This record gives sequence, structure tokens and C-alpha cells, in this order.
Amino acid sequence: MHQESDARPTKMRLIDAVLSLWADAPADSISVRALVQQAGAAQAAIHYHFGDVEHLFAEASATALDRAKGWMEARLAALGGLAGGECATGLQASLIASTIADWTGGERRLAMAARLVPGAGWQAAWDDFWTQLAALVGLGAHAPTLAAFAAGESARHLLVWNPPLDRALLEETAAALVLWLTERRFAPDPVRAAHQRLALAGYARPAPRHDDALAASIAQAAAELLAGEGHAGVTFRAVAARAGVTLGKVINACGTKSELLRGALHRLYEREALGGDAERFVARSFPPEVVLGHLLEAVLAGQPVLRAYDEIERAIYNGAEHADLRGVVRSMEDLSGAWALQQMLGSQVPPAALVAAFSAVIRGIGSRVVHGGYSQGDLRSHALMELQPFAPSEQWQDAGFVKSPR
Repeated sequence: MHQESDARPTKMRLIDAVLSLWADAPADSISVRALVQQAGAAQAAIHYHFGDVEHLFAEASATALDRAKGWMEARLAALGGLAGGECATGLQASLIASTIADWTGGERRLAMAARLVPGAGWQAAWDDFWTQLAALVGLGAHAPTLAAFAAGESARHLLVWNPPLDRALLEETAAALVLWLTERRFAPDPVRAAHQRLALAGYARPAPRHDDALAASIAQAAAELLAGEGHAGVTFRAVAARAGVTLGKVINACGTKSELLRGALHRLYEREALGGDAERFVARSFPPEVVLGHLLEAVLAGQPVLRAYDEIERAIYNGAEHADLRGVVRSMEDLSGAWALQQMLGSQVPPAALVAAFSAVIRGIGSRVVHGGYSQGDLRSHALMELQPFAPSEQWQDAGFVKSPR
């Protein structure tokens, strides 16, 4: 099993083991024991070469970043012949979608490293890559938006549920964005409706062992901890304290840490995707500049909903037991995003595909806020540029927009 790996230095075997486990293993199965078994090395080798596991993870991410830069250079070289030419809208959308698909599929180890151990170096490389790619395909004026969209959409496309439908959904979302960027027109979105219908048909909520009310209380507490403190914050003791029940009741209701996390993930998904009240959004209306202000304030402050989505995705990227959840999360509706985009567009009702593209941009902005290493002023400037295409009204110039030519 390790014949090829054994020919490489132990240090590199450990780094590659980390990248392989990030790419393919369930989040709660990644351990020191799993690492050394994957690498065919002794546990002491981690301390000898890296000091501790955290430094091993950091060096694995740095190695992945170097490899990613090589992939980015090769992709730009392959598209170099497009420079200075005319790119039809369909070709632009296809190239954006295929680039995201190739990154998250063919380079899954690198893409997962960028998701799980990101940082300012990753953000700078990503921005530079999409700036150059956008120019090659004739969308240079929208490079900031495309970089944010590609970051958010890549995070989604790493959720593999039904590969043909997932790819069709990616292409439809990219097409919706490009049509809006270039022509300010809405695109049809039949793939999203089909994806949602089929994913929901296969979705199974975990059945409680005993008391439904107790199980709901525990799941809610675990979901709140997952959204607020991440995967590591969901412990039996912390959940018991949050739910106001005894530790024994949590252990009896859930049995294992895996069951506890699964309940938290499903509750978090249902809270965000199925628990929304569409009527409360429809009943509220604000001028575009007010919505922009609220949106910027929420995202730049590290919006809890964005953290919740992030934690859901990180926990379910791998593992057969999460397959049905990956499906529904991949195409979940964003009621708050739909409402915000409608307000920004002057009450036009956007199709779900454009809402998904807008949500991906917001996710990309949120990732920059947490991992990009920018000041608040620079973050705000970037966010304004990234959101500019969704703000056609002159009213938005007061917020700092300079309208790009159509």
C-alpha cells in the first residue's frame, strides 16, 4: 500500500498524508493515528519534522498553495490564446464553470487545503488568478466579483452528491451570473429546481432514540455550539450545559460523538434552509442603499449565518453518512439572500440561480473577512467592488460605487 510513498522522505509522506485525509476522510476521523498510518511513519516523526500537528497542518497548507500556484499558471497558459479576442457569454460562463469544476475535482486535495487551512497567501493567489482569468475571457471589469463568486461556489462544489447534477447546477449558476454581469438579464434555472427536488426526496432527518422534545433541545444546543464555536466546540459536556440537561441525558440520547454532530448538522441545516419565514421577508422593504449598509455591516462583522454555512460544509465534505445532507445543502434556498438581492435590484424578483450566484459572492466576501489579512477599510472597499454588479441604481453611488460601463 505504501510502496510508492516509502520512496519519499518521511516529511513529505506526512504532508501528503495530511492532504489526502483532508481531501477524502470524514472530518471527525482525522487524527494523529490516522496520519501516521496513512504516511507509513512513526508518530515521533511528526514531532521531529514539525514540532506538533498544528505546524504539520500549516506546512501541508503551504505546500498545497505552492502546488496550486503551479496549477493556476498552467490554467492561465492554456487560456492565453483568448487574450484580446471576443468571448461569447456562453463561452465565458462555460470557462468559469469548468475552471471551478477542475479545481474542486481534479485538484481536490489542493482545494480542500484552501478550505480547511486558508490564509492571506491563499487569498492573494486566488485574487491574482481570477483577475488574470477574468481579463482573458473579457470580464476584467468584473474580476473582484468573479473571484468572490468562485471562492463561494468552489466551497459548494466540493460537496459531492450527484456528480452529473452537481456539475449541471454549477454551470447553470455560472451562466446566470455571467448573463447578469454582461447583459443585466435573468437566466432560467430549471436545473436548480430539479436538484432541490431530488435532493430533498433523499433527505432523511436522524430519528431520535427516545424523547423527541429532549432530542430537539439537544440538537438545537449542539447546532448553536457548532455555528458559534466550530466542530471542536460540540462536546457532550458543552451541549449538556447549553441545553440545561444532565450529561447523562445527552450521552443516553446521542450515544456517540458522531451521532451528536450529525444531529447538530441536520438541525443547523434545517434552521437555515427550512426554518425561514418567507412572509417576514416579503413584508419588509428598504431602499437599496439601506440594504447595502446592513449587508456590509453583517458580513464585515463575521455574520453568524456565514459561519454556520461554513461549519456545515467543513463537517460534511466527506463521509457516506453525510451524502443526503450534502445534496440538500448543495442547492439549499437562501431566503434572506433572495430578499436582499430583490431589494438591491429595486424590487425585481431574481431567479433562484442568480440568488445562488449572489450568495456565493457573499460567501467569498465573508471568507476574505476571516482569512484575507486585510484592514476593515480595505475589506469594505473590496466588498463594494464585489457587490457593484448587483447595484445598478444611481442611488448606490452615495455608498461609494463608481458604475462600470455596460
